[in-house]
Amino acid sequence: MGVQRTPKGFAVVDFETTGINPMGGDRAIEVGIVHVAPDGTLEDEAETLIRVQRDLGAQNLHHIHAADLMDAPDFAGIAAELRDWLDGYVFVAHNAVFDSRFLNAEYNRLGYTTPVDRTTSICTLRLSNRFLGLRSLDDCCRELGIRNTDAHSALGDAHATALLLSGFLHGIPDWEGWRPALRLAAELEWPRIEERPHPWVPRQSHAAHRPASPFLNRLQSGNPGAARYRHHDAAMLDAAADYVALLDKCLIDARLSEHEKNALVDTARELGLTREQCLRIHEQYFADAADEAWIDGRLTDDEERELRQVGALLSIEPDMIDRAIAVPPFSDAATGRHARRHSPAAPHHDADDVSSVQPDSGASPDSGSAPDSGTSVISGTSADAPDQPRIPNKHRKDRNSTHHGRHRSSADAFSGDAQHDVVLGRPVVRSTTPAPMSGRGHGGNGGVRFRLHRGDRVVLTGAMERSRDEWIYTLEGLGLVVWPTVTMQVSLVIAADVDSESTKARKAREYGIPIVDEAWLDRAIRNGLIED
Repeated sequence: MGVQRTPKGFAVVDFETTGINPMGGDRAIEVGIVHVAPDGTLEDEAETLIRVQRDLGAQNLHHIHAADLMDAPDFAGIAAELRDWLDGYVFVAHNAVFDSRFLNAEYNRLGYTTPVDRTTSICTLRLSNRFLGLRSLDDCCRELGIRNTDAHSALGDAHATALLLSGFLHGIPDWEGWRPALRLAAELEWPRIEERPHPWVPRQSHAAHRPASPFLNRLQSGNPGAARYRHHDAAMLDAAADYVALLDKCLIDARLSEHEKNALVDTARELGLTREQCLRIHEQYFADAADEAWIDGRLTDDEERELRQVGALLSIEPDMIDRAIAVPPFSDAATGRHARRHSPAAPHHDADDVSSVQPDSGASPDSGSAPDSGTSVISGTSADAPDQPRIPNKHRKDRNSTHHGRHRSSADAFSGDAQHDVVLGRPVVRSTTPAPMSGRGHGGNGGVRFRLHRGDRVVLTGAMERSRDEWIYTLEGLGLVVWPTVTMQVSLVIAADVDSESTKARKAREYGIPIVDEAWLDRAIRNGLIED
């Protein structure tokens, strides 16, 4: 026991967790704390998300996604400040056994022992069962008229529990447990924490007016004219092509996970691309995707929704998005190509700018068919190097051997009609079936669109909406092999959360294996992802 101190009050705590068993590997992913004075007055409160390197369990309950945790501290980063919030206070929780087990398990991982246990804490669930005949926090709140509009968030539940505790303090002030608990809390000693503290990060919905910035804002601006690529600058053409290849891979599902945004920013920095240059690439990429969606002369509701979604992700100006959706490309009778009409309001760039040249889509007017509903109109992958002939894609529909999309080889770029081409150094083939792109083969060249084949290995990670057994039954019924671990021989990882920090997801990123979610996979299967 330490030096006698004046009792401070109660620290009401709630953890959101990945599961119910900390000894089995479940982790705390959010903590909320509310201080309550001995007289029942609510005082300070705090909350933070906690980053863990594993899947997040039942996300439909706690509504925390892996992307939310990317900037959050791990438990070591909050250990010292959390100790300060608890030192000298009675530990209180609704089901204190559950929350104290997670508290102690997290500190034990760092080599510390806390003084919190069954004898030093107060459980409002036990009090509720004894004095109200109720157990669940929701039932107790309804009985006492406590509003918990943010249930299953750590701070929301901690605040509701604090109000419940305050009701007990006022309603049963002579209960024999109050005074001994306060005296004991003042005497207990907490360990000295050596880990370096990290700023606490609340969940996005609790952060006051904290808008998410476009990921391009993380890049440095260039000098005047830095957004221009000269046709003879092969290094810049290659840099743009490499960036587009990654963009193709990231946007297979018309979304950008936080890991994918980070990868794009890191790649742009490594390639020496400025914010302006990336924006020009994004603009032509978006225009190309719009031409692909219009290739059959009509735009479905799903295609319009997806184009607007991709446009917003790529920081495309709203008026450019509206024009791409409202105006189909025209067909050049002389060349058989599609090109987007330029309105007077359309932005115009210098002829040496990477986005200055007029778009064309090398598909003939009668080629191809409309993408199936729910498919991605922007899927694609890098094809062969500029100085090599294009290798036909045996997996995509024949379009009279005419390339649609505006990305063509460097040899074409230096031809007489170069002013009609958007040149990025390497050709890019767009697909109309949502399938992840992989540079690891499946056909022997980088230009072949990734497909799953019977016998391919896939890995499942995370708690999905459909049961694990149901997914295994579906995938094995299609001839795929559901593999327990991620190796270089695995073709695809299906995750409950594409930003998951699970061991499987981290290993997949290390190996360059695509990660998709179950909703996307379900659509892709219906649209013919798997071949014999």
